[in-house]
Amino acid sequence: MTDRFDDKRINEALELLNEVARDKKVELQGMVSNKYGELRSAIGGVAGKLQHDVVETYHRGTEKAKELVSEVDESVHKNPWPYLGGTALGFLILGYFLGRSKK
Repeated sequence: MTDRFDDKRINEALELLNEVARDKKVELQGMVSNKYGELRSAIGGVAGKLQHDVVETYHRGTEKAKELVSEVDESVHKNPWPYLGGTALGFLILGYFLGRSKK
């Protein structure tokens, strides 16, 4: 009779442990889901700001490049000879190095 009583108590204890484990599992899943949502929202906020910063930097860089091109264009139109001379010298040096014998 003691064996049945012990078996019954063991089964009750196991059922109680399973019930507690199920409750903790649901609680743990809720916590993980909540933290995942918070993490996702934090990453989304950072990604949005990063994207905004990248777009803003791109536009500023584009404007600076346009200003630089405009300044160089104006300078070349005012006095083209130094630019023509520099280009000719550059190609002369390039031709010298490419045309050398490799002996």
